[in-house]
Amino acid sequence: MAGAPAFADTPASGAATSATDQNGVSIADIVVTARRTSEHLQTTPVAITALDAKSLEKKQIASVFQIAQATPSLSVQSGGTGNAALIYLAIRGNAQNAPNSASDAAVGIYVDGVYYGRPMVGNMGLLDLATAEVLRGTQGTLFGRNTTGGALNMTTVQPDGTFGGYVRATYGNYNLVSVEGAATLPVQGDELSLRVAARYTSHDAYGNAPFESVGPAELKYDVSARATLKYAPHAIPLTVTISGDLLRTKDSYNDIALIGVNPASGAAALYASKNLTQYLNNPNSFYTTYSQIVSPNDTPYPSINDPFNGNKANGVYGTVVYDLGGAKIKSITAYRDSDTHDRSDISATPTGIIGYRSNYVQKQFSEELQVSGKTDHLDWIVGGMYFHEHGTELTTSFPFYGTDLSALSAYFGPNYAAGQIAPSAMSYADFHATSKALFAQVNYHLTDKLRVTAGLRYTWDDRAINRHGVNNVENVPEYIITPVPPAFGYTVLQPNTCAVGPNAGVVNQPGLCNDPHSATFKYPAWTFGLDYQLAPGEFIYVKTGGAAMAGGFNTRTVPPGADSFQPERVKDVEAGFKGDFLNRRLRTNIAVFYDWRNNAQNIINAYFGGALTQYTQNAGNIRAYGIEFEGTAIPWTGFELNVSASRLWAHYQAGSFIEQGLNGAYDASGQPVEQAPKYVANIGGTQTFPIRGGEIRANVNYAYTSSRNLGADTPDPTNPATNVATYAAYAISNQLATVGGYGLLNGKLGVVFDNGLEISVWGKNIAQTHYFSSVFNGYLTLGTAVGFQGTPRTFGGTIGFKF
Repeated sequence: MAGAPAFADTPASGAATSATDQNGVSIADIVVTARRTSEHLQTTPVAITALDAKSLEKKQIASVFQIAQATPSLSVQSGGTGNAALIYLAIRGNAQNAPNSASDAAVGIYVDGVYYGRPMVGNMGLLDLATAEVLRGTQGTLFGRNTTGGALNMTTVQPDGTFGGYVRATYGNYNLVSVEGAATLPVQGDELSLRVAARYTSHDAYGNAPFESVGPAELKYDVSARATLKYAPHAIPLTVTISGDLLRTKDSYNDIALIGVNPASGAAALYASKNLTQYLNNPNSFYTTYSQIVSPNDTPYPSINDPFNGNKANGVYGTVVYDLGGAKIKSITAYRDSDTHDRSDISATPTGIIGYRSNYVQKQFSEELQVSGKTDHLDWIVGGMYFHEHGTELTTSFPFYGTDLSALSAYFGPNYAAGQIAPSAMSYADFHATSKALFAQVNYHLTDKLRVTAGLRYTWDDRAINRHGVNNVENVPEYIITPVPPAFGYTVLQPNTCAVGPNAGVVNQPGLCNDPHSATFKYPAWTFGLDYQLAPGEFIYVKTGGAAMAGGFNTRTVPPGADSFQPERVKDVEAGFKGDFLNRRLRTNIAVFYDWRNNAQNIINAYFGGALTQYTQNAGNIRAYGIEFEGTAIPWTGFELNVSASRLWAHYQAGSFIEQGLNGAYDASGQPVEQAPKYVANIGGTQTFPIRGGEIRANVNYAYTSSRNLGADTPDPTNPATNVATYAAYAISNQLATVGGYGLLNGKLGVVFDNGLEISVWGKNIAQTHYFSSVFNGYLTLGTAVGFQGTPRTFGGTIGFKF
């Protein structure tokens, strides 16, 4: 029998351990749960960025969006035409950026082992976190479907029976006010204890919108709270944890700027009359107002002039762990619900180009059962997962609302009555989805230094949707403007007619506007790998895996043939090296990878059937490869340097693109891959100076993301109307759909006293970088494109106390 493996013993479950030498100058060792068990970061054969509570605080990472500022190969898109809490994570170019209630994200979000099914409330504040782990590459075996790009695995601080906690208050520019606190309260020694945490935040508007009732990006309130009760009796090897949380937010919508106007669009006359070019790239934003076009008393859409995002989310979960001696049984049972609302004009101009309002409701229940164990040479885990969700999605769009279309008669014909206004259209859908899975994974130590990993998961998905829609929900005479690039035409429809389904165009009657669909999908996920301990502190691995993103249905009005989309399947290979050198004063982690992404799911923004719409389609095959580096160094006592960088190459496979939408079938091999920046990098340093009774801490961090496309398109070469001008217009449109590269500089200076008092001043986006976090590109349809502006420079002070 071989001797005991040379790998470090599996650490106790927890957040992070500070493994330092007697001089206190070695790099901290973080405990991760990337493989559903507690392991040391440096001997886990997965590309991981692991941030403990100290790292999150030091780097001023306060939301999911900001995690990208510390992670290679991760790009983040937030808000856009969705709620401000909406978040899209893309890793290694694997992305899905649709807010559709029946499509899923490529990077799964997990909190304490609970899967958050909808990205709509994904950009949560990181309240009382113990760790945040970004797992790069397919994670389908242990984390399930919808982890084709990876997973964001977060754990909260758990009660441990020891009294302690913190309080913290912050004030900053834009009248930022934030109060946060958390405490562990022993109820019955260390057997029963409670952890409570809460935060309140508000700030004034980040932008200037003189035509609106409020300025953009004003956070009216952000309230979050969590309570966790843990029972661990001494008499039996049992741990029971029950946690409940809530989130309430409201703001004045996202900050928008106009970035493009199409002089050849059907509405060019309207745009020319308002001189929209004066608003191009205006960093202060100009929102639409009805009073510029018609009297406020005449407009049928008064609510859009008071834009907002609103979110309500609640959750409760229970985790039970029982130690059988040679094995452990773990059950995670969870229920979550969310209700999000938003409404706004999204033109960034003083015209009624486009407005909308929407509402997303989702309820989910999940149960995961795990059984795991280990011997001298074998670690194993088997389990099953059940997930069910249902809800509704409602979106009403108002193209050219409140606009006298007689001004456009040169483009749409002479049959306009004076004062004729544009239509509205509503899409409404209710959905149900059930997912069931079985999985198993083993790690076997072939020798003291060589280990093999193998895992398999199989998933069964059932999805159902019923789309409902009505043209002209405001019940006024209408013209439906349907784009046929490069020309425009119009169709006159009766008010309150069905917009989707077999009765499209028929005057609505109770129950008439229904369009039900259902489907079943099934797919495997797998992983296989080898890792080897070269020497103490030197670890190499190679792995391959596969995962799938669920198929589904589009909830809104879509072109013929685009009702549904098939699963996206991804497989990858990855090799990595993790090394600690110079008595753990230097750490270098490197990973290289190659991805095969087949039947990729992409989002299409369109104006179709008289309505603003977004839908998901399968967009052919994508190939991507790249390299990632993460390094930490302590060149002298008290100073820590952190560096990470990635280079990504991604392209469509020639001849693979078949669009079930507006433009027919075409080869997209020349198009950029969405959400796939070539470079992501950050560098940061922290210097600590000891003083009497405490220490001074100074931190500076710079994070850069190169340009990335958020939705390119190609004209149909078989269309007789496609000509040189068409290709030129599409080239401009694709340029407008590209978010430029940008870098953000953050800094913090503070004093930490031995008695627990902390005082700091800080700044974010210190260099006042003007950047966009997302775009809405209607250049080829409505004739304009807008960018959603990132957070401007903010600064302030924080005082806190740890006890």
